[in-house]
Amino acid sequence: MIKLYDFPMSPRARKARIVLAEKGLQYEKVNIDITKGDQKKPEYQAINPYGKVPALQDNGATVYESSIIMEYLNDKYPTPPLLPADPGQRARARVLMHLGDNAYDSALAAIVGEVFFKPKGQADQDVIAKAKQDLSACLERLERELGNNEYLVGAFSLADVCFATWAPLFGPLQVEVPGQCAKVSAWLNRLKERRGVKAAG
Repeated sequence: MIKLYDFPMSPRARKARIVLAEKGLQYEKVNIDITKGDQKKPEYQAINPYGKVPALQDNGATVYESSIIMEYLNDKYPTPPLLPADPGQRARARVLMHLGDNAYDSALAAIVGEVFFKPKGQADQDVIAKAKQDLSACLERLERELGNNEYLVGAFSLADVCFATWAPLFGPLQVEVPGQCAKVSAWLNRLKERRGVKAAG
């Protein structure tokens, strides 16, 4: 039985939930409440020494880091495939996953840190402005990457998952997709309507 160590509000944990839903896999969910420091407890750090969510256990295998978990699930449970078969497109998907896990994730996490974790009225507006600028640069790149495709590398893939997980927070964070990124807006709306994305919560 697959066991997912999860925190419902974590966009990174949501990545694993989306892949599990897309593949129709049953799993046990173990809540790690990061607001109470559960991730720092020795019993959890024995599973994930980084002390972060998510982590996954599956028939003796223990995997952590959200994109590595996604790739593990895609390798172990290949139907439906969530990476292209073509090596060039597969590499391109991973390049876009890297963008999602780094520049995109970092920009949004910086805004979350100011908006949700600072006392009211104490958010650093310079930090927020810089993060929104970085985020806009990511979205403008995605506008180019999408071309005329419905998803980043043609069919829905792990690359799309890396960006879908943060989209529900755009409203609360007062983040807007730039007006010149109409394809990105349509793509994010398309992602929100996917069965697997909805099922992941």
